[in-house]
Amino acid sequence: MSTNNSLSITSLIVSIALITGCTSPAFSSTGASTQSSSVNVISSTEPSQASSVSTQDPAAGSTVTASDNSSTQVTSAEPSEDAPVVTKDPYGGGNEPVPDGDLQLVFIGDSQFDRWRNSSTSISELVGEEMNALHYNLGVGGTCAGVERSQSGFNASNDQNDYEEANFTAICHMLRGEVSTERYSNILNQEFNMVLDAIKPELVDYYIIEYGYNDYYTAVDMYNEEDPYDEHTFYGALNQGIKLLKEISPNAHFIICTPCYCRFYNGSGKDMGDAYNVTKGLGSLAYYADYALKLADNIGARKLDAIGGGAFNLNSYTYKEYLEDSVHLSYRGRVVYAKALRRIILDDMGIYDSEGEGSIEVPLSIANY
Repeated sequence: MSTNNSLSITSLIVSIALITGCTSPAFSSTGASTQSSSVNVISSTEPSQASSVSTQDPAAGSTVTASDNSSTQVTSAEPSEDAPVVTKDPYGGGNEPVPDGDLQLVFIGDSQFDRWRNSSTSISELVGEEMNALHYNLGVGGTCAGVERSQSGFNASNDQNDYEEANFTAICHMLRGEVSTERYSNILNQEFNMVLDAIKPELVDYYIIEYGYNDYYTAVDMYNEEDPYDEHTFYGALNQGIKLLKEISPNAHFIICTPCYCRFYNGSGKDMGDAYNVTKGLGSLAYYADYALKLADNIGARKLDAIGGGAFNLNSYTYKEYLEDSVHLSYRGRVVYAKALRRIILDDMGIYDSEGEGSIEVPLSIANY
């Protein structure tokens, strides 16, 4: 999976984007407003394309100003202690896990989340627009959940670390204010700090997490029987990262997504097999996906099975429709993926309309999109 040095985060009912998002035509109107927000972080190697943007949302009572020198001002109208608790459900009939008045989604993952940002067709944008939600995209292309054995990771005794990439646990420590982004200046520019500051972990409703392909490709260990929180393993890194996030977001819910079904080709273009039968030494990609699903079951998280057909019909017969390069999701694939996430979130909130939209247990079909 190719490394993308651009990382962005979508949030705050404002659109500070390289390309202003518009509602995807693949999503039908639900009667809810499609005004979601996105704050986009540009790689430090790319030129700035907007010198200053300032937008105010009267409903949220907040203002964000971004300029080419990365200066930012965020002010919010905080409710008084005597004010009633506000709950908002864009569909009607239920409440969010955190009754703060806005549905807030944080996406953390590899290039499946990172690709097509600022186009209104990335997975986070599609879900955010459809659900009228504040959506933050923390996807970083080419990254793993786990940490290579050559790195010690995070040392809790002295708060020191030697992370060489913005992997899952490193990002979790960033959200906790324990790891600086300065060491990633070749990947993250100063705007990333602004977006991290804009995220209020205590108000996050859902963390949506997707890793696995790069862990498989770089042969990160899958599991440590002696330490289920070992961040040098795929399972342990996901487990440890979620543990860290729960401490700063005690009311948040978690959705763990498996890596997607994919095909592998050699240098001559010959099909060498798929996610089930090609190994890099420790096991196939499907084994990593299985550990992601096991973790979800073990900690009571929701899960999106993108490899075994549980969420949608991506398989050896349909992969050319779902994938744009044998690994990454195409536009139609991202639409189906976003629809599947939407169903999971609504079902978790207790407001999914199974009679009108069909059972969530029935996988979505790309033929319908």
